[in-house]
Amino acid sequence: FLMELHVSLACAVPNGKYVEYIPQLDELTGRKMVIKNGHALAPSEPGLGIDWDFDAIRARGIAEFSVTVTERRD
Repeated sequence: FLMELHVSLACAVPNGKYVEYIPQLDELTGRKMVIKNGHALAPSEPGLGIDWDFDAIRARGIAEFSVTVTERRD
C-alpha cells in the first residue's frame, strides 16, 4: 500500500528492480508517485513521501466505523 515508501527502499539497494503501483490509492494522496520513462522516482522531501489527503479519507469513511482523523502539525 505504501508505494512511495517502497520507491525509496528500492532505490537504497543495488538490486531493487520493481515497485508496485496502485493507481486507485492516488485518490487518497495529495501528491502522486512520480513515474518517468517507466521508472518510479524517489521523493526528494524528507519523510516517507506520502502526502495524505485527509479530506478524501474522511469522505470515504463509514460513519459507524469512523473515528476522527486529524492531520499532524509539526
